[in-house]
Amino acid sequence: MLIKKMTLLGIICIILLAGVQFSTAVEVATIHGAVYEWDSFDPLEDVIVEVNSTPPQSMLAKYGIYSFNLEPGDYLISASFYSSNNLVAYTEEEITVTGDGDYVLDLILLPVYYDSLGENEFAELDEIASFSDADDEQDSSPFSLAMIAILFILVILSAGAYYIVKQRSGKSTSDYEDSHISNDDLGSILPADIWQGLPDDLREVIGIISKNDGRITQKELRTRVRHSEAKVSLMVSDLESRGIVRKFKKGRGNVIILEESKAEEDSNQNV
Repeated sequence: MLIKKMTLLGIICIILLAGVQFSTAVEVATIHGAVYEWDSFDPLEDVIVEVNSTPPQSMLAKYGIYSFNLEPGDYLISASFYSSNNLVAYTEEEITVTGDGDYVLDLILLPVYYDSLGENEFAELDEIASFSDADDEQDSSPFSLAMIAILFILVILSAGAYYIVKQRSGKSTSDYEDSHISNDDLGSILPADIWQGLPDDLREVIGIISKNDGRITQKELRTRVRHSEAKVSLMVSDLESRGIVRKFKKGRGNVIILEESKAEEDSNQNV
């Protein structure tokens, strides 16, 4: 009976150990690859390859081939190549192992210039770096080509806006000058006492009508004065109440005539 129990216990232990080994084997991944030179992409021999596992692992890639067995985790794999006890090429790569499997990670060794440069070469590099910084400062200058182009466009737009405003102002001034009547022409239109009692805006309207052969449509008059349509209508009504002009309907608009012009037309028709 005791022998049977011991035998059963031994079988259980063997099964448990086999299960532990199986689970461990499942969680281990193989990371391997080749190490190449940076200029020729030929395999590089006698390279020391290391990984920061726990515990750390390292190997000498005699023919440029390396391989590690790693559990899931994040690792840093580095490769170093020495010549005459001096480090002449080096590289490192990060890798994340998420489970078991086969991971291929090739490494390209780059030359380590920093350790092999002399003092004179360091001075030359510093001089080159200073020139590069000066070029960057010139490129970031506010007076770059893009800024000059923007300023040029703004100047052109400003000049165009000034020209348009000046043209409109000149047109308004010329319209006013066309409607202005000198004192020598007063007697032929209105008596002096009536003319002197009129405000400037009404004088302007009379001048426009007189220059237009004594008659004008209200729509055209609106386009030749610097007042709103309502203001023009009030001005015409004021002149009509003073007996200076007469307004009558013609089609869809109004025609305004000077009373003097109307009297002359009537006399001409009678003759």
